[in-house]
Amino acid sequence: MAENCCCKGPARLLFPCAGGSDVGELTDRVARKLTKDGWGKIYCLAGVAAHIENFLENTKAAEEVVAIDGCPASCASKALAHTGYQPISISLKELGFMKGKSPASEENINKICELIKKQDTVQKCDSDQQGPQQINNSCCSCDTENKNKE
Repeated sequence: MAENCCCKGPARLLFPCAGGSDVGELTDRVARKLTKDGWGKIYCLAGVAAHIENFLENTKAAEEVVAIDGCPASCASKALAHTGYQPISISLKELGFMKGKSPASEENINKICELIKKQDTVQKCDSDQQGPQQINNSCCSCDTENKNKE
């Protein structure tokens, strides 16, 4: 699992599409299991898409933003991109789970979680290099905000 960011915020936020189909349900249940397993933390896609400031700030502070899309519409990835984030996109279709043919069974949930963990994409925070989610040589805006308060 990714360690916490240098600002002690969550290193990896998980955004399932949670759509109305079987694969939508799978994304939600997979994100909840990954959270329980300590691989990341499920977070509220609706809060980010609604541009609620607290949700936007917490997402910006994450080391990784991961969208878990159930079908080719890629709603979670597109909603995050629309709000200015560049998520790591995981597609259940690309993992072999087809809409209308993939019940949200424990077997499928466990299989998807294992497939996701195998392609772990963690990018460690390195404050010496300016990365896509780094600001002013900090891992996230929290460090900058804390320095401004001093």
